[in-house]
Amino acid sequence: MSVSFFAGVDGGGTRTSVICRTAEGVLIGQKTFGPFNLNGIGKDAFCLLLDQIIEYLKSLGTCLSVSIGASGVDNSLLQDIAKDAFSKAGIKLRLLSDYEIAHAGALGGEEGIIAISGTGSVCYGRTRDGRCARSGGWGHLIGDGGSAYGLGRDALCAVARDIDGCSEHTVLTSMLSERKGLVDQNTIISYVYSNDKRAVSSLSPIVEEACSAGDPVAMRIIEDNAKYLVSDVLAVSDRLALTRCRIVLLGGLLENDTCFRKCFVRLLVQSRPTLEVVEPLHNAAEGALLEAKVSGR
Repeated sequence: MSVSFFAGVDGGGTRTSVICRTAEGVLIGQKTFGPFNLNGIGKDAFCLLLDQIIEYLKSLGTCLSVSIGASGVDNSLLQDIAKDAFSKAGIKLRLLSDYEIAHAGALGGEEGIIAISGTGSVCYGRTRDGRCARSGGWGHLIGDGGSAYGLGRDALCAVARDIDGCSEHTVLTSMLSERKGLVDQNTIISYVYSNDKRAVSSLSPIVEEACSAGDPVAMRIIEDNAKYLVSDVLAVSDRLALTRCRIVLLGGLLENDTCFRKCFVRLLVQSRPTLEVVEPLHNAAEGALLEAKVSGR
């Protein structure tokens, strides 16, 4: 007898996590696939990835509904390819953003707010009656304050000004020189413009170290970026009238014991003490699974 189940897919830039459970919550399968990144891996590889996921789901039984959460799901080509593949397979599909499934997983599908600070940053909230709001998530060119990229970018700006003699000296200048070989204008420009945003984001641990050592410039960078993300949280809280609710902190800068997290929590408590910081209940794949159950009813 074929088993009926729901599936959640967390499509990440480096790997794709799939989890499957029955309506009663019994785990019947979970598996990891390659990156869910149409632009990064190309159309052919992306189609192959979807075929692999579909084949896996069919091997487990009857998938009643699947929800996929990923960055860039508003891409019309991605939507067309995914909808066509799952329609031909006879599987009901729902496409969601990565922060939507992160919210569902972290808060168990209940009301509240999430703040994410990883390579990029975004804040997202949802109420009991289904109203939702987002602040941030504009990408590194015009946004991403309060993220690893934001810290790295601001560190490079501070070092550039220090080298030019336009602002106060910072220990970040010697640290970037020693750790990354960024010794002058030529090496810094080459580093920034010949790499992608991950290269800039990778500098955030150095900012953290300089902050811990008491460097005033690094401390200001941490505080300015924390203020940026707090303002995103307050905007979502106000727009949804969620002045008293749970908030979950996600992403490397907030999930770990960083200077950034400590500063962010301090500023958040000062600004909105009625928000209760709690640990996440589940991961994003489980969040996608919860959304699949909702859409499959």
